[in-house]
Amino acid sequence: MVGGARNGIAVYNVMHTTAALIVCENEPDLLEDIVRVAESWLADMRPFEHSRYGAPNAEAHITSALAGTSLTLPIVDGKLLLGVWQSILLLELDGPRPRKLTCTVIETPS
Repeated sequence: MVGGARNGIAVYNVMHTTAALIVCENEPDLLEDIVRVAESWLADMRPFEHSRYGAPNAEAHITSALAGTSLTLPIVDGKLLLGVWQSILLLELDGPRPRKLTCTVIETPS
């Protein structure tokens, strides 16, 4: 059971502004494609103002803001309801470094 709940929702949140959470297929070539797309989103916009203050991680902050830092997923019969190819992935955008992930479970009446 997810957090002891038979049915409900699980809210996952990464407690950082330079990481993101996504639901995606966990396949190596696709993950490389995701990295390439994320890098190209902002390539033509450099330099960033944030970099002027000695923090060269503006792209990590922006990508995190666009991809999101939380996921809300259904719990059905005690398990996360994910598609066959779906996985929860943490995108490390400025590391590696220690990350804190929280999960809040809200049970719904059966």
